[in-house]
Amino acid sequence: MKKKMLLTALLGLTTFATISAQTITNTMWKGYFGDPINDTITLHYQKDTFFVTNTNGDLMVRSLLKVSKDTITITDIDGTYQCPQSDGVYRFTIDGDALNFTLVSDPCEGRNAITQIAWRRFTSNKK
Repeated sequence: MKKKMLLTALLGLTTFATISAQTITNTMWKGYFGDPINDTITLHYQKDTFFVTNTNGDLMVRSLLKVSKDTITITDIDGTYQCPQSDGVYRFTIDGDALNFTLVSDPCEGRNAITQIAWRRFTSNKK
């Protein structure tokens, strides 16, 4: 009986962990980026790339994206605000409709600002 209860509890925890695990892939997030941009920007995460647009929908930066569990590696490939000198590595957490980043390593100071922005999930109405 104890083995059956333990197995049931473990299966329940596994199911909960699977259901509650969230991914950054195929999501969009909005946040206000202060100086020098002073605009609300949107992060568009896809499978292996992501791009950033401003309020007008203009491309600001496009990057290659590598996701490993709770860590992303960003390699900018083009755009006005790209940081071509090196990769940025960040840990991320998703709590409901909030996205938070923690710096692991990134020599690009402009990109480091993502850790200070309150990111909120955004769902486009476009079909």
